[in-house]
Amino acid sequence: MATQPVPVVTELNLYVDDGALEMLPRRDAMRLQVLPMQIVGGKLVVAMVNPGDILKLDELRRLTGRDIQPARADLKVIDRGIQRFYGEKDELETASALVEPGLVVQADARGAPLMGGEDAPAVALVNELVETAILSRASDIHVEAGTTKLQVRLRVDGVLFDHQSFPMELHPSVSSRIKIMAGMDIGEKRLPQDGRFDARLRGKVFDVRASVVPSVFGETIVLRLLPKTSTGLKLSELGFSPDQLVMMEDLVHRPHGMIFATGPTGSGKTTTLYAILSRLDRVGRNVVTIEDPVEYQLTRATQIQVHPKIGVDFAAGLRSILRQDPDVIMVGEIRDLETLRMAIQSALTGHLVLTTVHCNDAASGAARLVDMGAEPFLVASSATVFLSQRLVRCICTECKMEDQPSEDTLQALGIEGDGQFYRGRGCEHCRGTGYYGRTSVFEIMMVNDVIAAAITRRETAGEIRALARSLGTRGLRDDGIQKALEGVTTLEEILRAVWVQEA
Repeated sequence: MATQPVPVVTELNLYVDDGALEMLPRRDAMRLQVLPMQIVGGKLVVAMVNPGDILKLDELRRLTGRDIQPARADLKVIDRGIQRFYGEKDELETASALVEPGLVVQADARGAPLMGGEDAPAVALVNELVETAILSRASDIHVEAGTTKLQVRLRVDGVLFDHQSFPMELHPSVSSRIKIMAGMDIGEKRLPQDGRFDARLRGKVFDVRASVVPSVFGETIVLRLLPKTSTGLKLSELGFSPDQLVMMEDLVHRPHGMIFATGPTGSGKTTTLYAILSRLDRVGRNVVTIEDPVEYQLTRATQIQVHPKIGVDFAAGLRSILRQDPDVIMVGEIRDLETLRMAIQSALTGHLVLTTVHCNDAASGAARLVDMGAEPFLVASSATVFLSQRLVRCICTECKMEDQPSEDTLQALGIEGDGQFYRGRGCEHCRGTGYYGRTSVFEIMMVNDVIAAAITRRETAGEIRALARSLGTRGLRDDGIQKALEGVTTLEEILRAVWVQEA
């Protein structure tokens, strides 16, 4: 008996029945990357990338209680179908059906979240968004008010993508729900507000930082998800090359000095500093941190949260830390001259100080401190290293293939000659993006006698950068190209992330 051919679904012949959608919640459709289409002869027709996936077919049978008739479709067709057809259903009904007891949300000290009455659909919808974001490895949830729709986007591996849209009628209840959870004033709609709440899923606890900002069409909400139970990554897991890792291990064992991590917001500076702290002997040395916010929980360390409203800023906190007999101090960020001077003085008096400063690259970090008003000879005497980094997406290992970049890309990065590069084809594992996870590209500029003399002479960032290159310091771009040649990332990612002009 001949095997029945598997139908192929395209944008042109895609037809979805509401009855089929009701068989499978939207969250499960997204997780399994399938689209229920019709019920034919008692079987549920489901579009999927691999119709021969036995495990997925078994799970669909369990979830729907129906025999499954698979159809083949590209991942892009499935994703667009999920957004289109699930979005056309009654969103209030859908939102309340999506929530499960798996996610536990704990609001601020004013009490537990409301779970019934007229707020139930908004409760279900917000819980579903947070749970989906956690399961999708998202770091941020963006809820943006528009003219006719409420657009939700998720940031995964540093890149935003459209998740779902809702009717604008849901905006007031969703906004109020998040405000209640985060301890904000639900009656204030003209001023920006900040708050937080905790979310627990599958044994993991997340600190959710909420920000609400008024916009033309209504309030825009951003939720940042920070795993509270995470202790960060090890130095060997951050993306350092073997020679860079040797340099970092040497820095860890130095008794005093300053380690500066530089780069824009979201480049992984704090994660790197925590990786350094995790390598320290925290039993024989007193480690104290002051941060805004405290992003990781570190055992055998005293961690202080900045509270500017009550006068506990970085400068005041650092002043208090110095009375706690510290050996190692981490200052979340150098924001003003007073904090900088105290940090330098701490390094000069025998403490190991780790901190961050916002600037483009390592050389700019050295020049930036002098521009802030610090004495050049003090910066040169206290600084041990300036570390710059960027986060880039890793090629998905499930669909990795050889690639030939365009001439424009090669020219933009100054690459000449032959070299083998790679990219991801796009698969279920990476949601069709070709990328899964992130790593860092680094520049490590050690402050030796030559660099220290240049800082003391108040040389510009460009002059210090050129001097560092002549001494063998590998820049962000070169480190990124090396990782692309090793098959870790793509040249397109390097162009996206490493935009600093290098000498």
